[in-house]
Amino acid sequence: MRILSFIEYSAIVVGIIAVIVGQFFGLRNGFHLGIFLIGAGIALGGLESVSSHKPAFFQSDAGREAYVGTPAVIWGIMLLVIGAAVIAAAYLLHDGLWQSTLSTLRRRPGPLLGGCGLIAACLGMLLMLNPRGRRGAWWTLLVRIPKALLGLVLLLGGLTAIALGAWEWFDPRGYERFLRDMQAQLDPQALGRWWKSLPLPWR
Repeated sequence: MRILSFIEYSAIVVGIIAVIVGQFFGLRNGFHLGIFLIGAGIALGGLESVSSHKPAFFQSDAGREAYVGTPAVIWGIMLLVIGAAVIAAAYLLHDGLWQSTLSTLRRRPGPLLGGCGLIAACLGMLLMLNPRGRRGAWWTLLVRIPKALLGLVLLLGGLTAIALGAWEWFDPRGYERFLRDMQAQLDPQALGRWWKSLPLPWR
């Protein structure tokens, strides 16, 4: 195992142990330190993936080589976002700001929408890419095409979430009006009236 991979796995494993021990024995600082170590290990794997263009946390060399290049960079961006979120959670818990931050995100969900959208978009791009691996007509029909379609859905959904997050951040009032309009349109009674207004041939 490479030294960097050993450090990444060690940080995550030690962090998990610290979380369990801190929770079991009521060691508040140990619990927060464990969360920080988990996030640091994930973020370090993301930095490795982006800088080396080789995906971190891949056990087999064959699987690692199949995702060298652009897929590794996308994978690294996902890990960086997740690791940064976990580290931020550790700091918020340590400073007693977790609940107030959750309340703020309920009122202003723009950053949460953007972060989740970025992860979904990256995952969608990974599913749409065709890394060096198995080939063949049946493999393409049964695996690659469904995986690409799922990736396209995730990519479009992620980009939509990013756009909504940016909209909420820069124009919260317009975003709230949009949500109210959507809720009104998705109201069961409104949907029922829309369905009855359709000029269906059997009516």
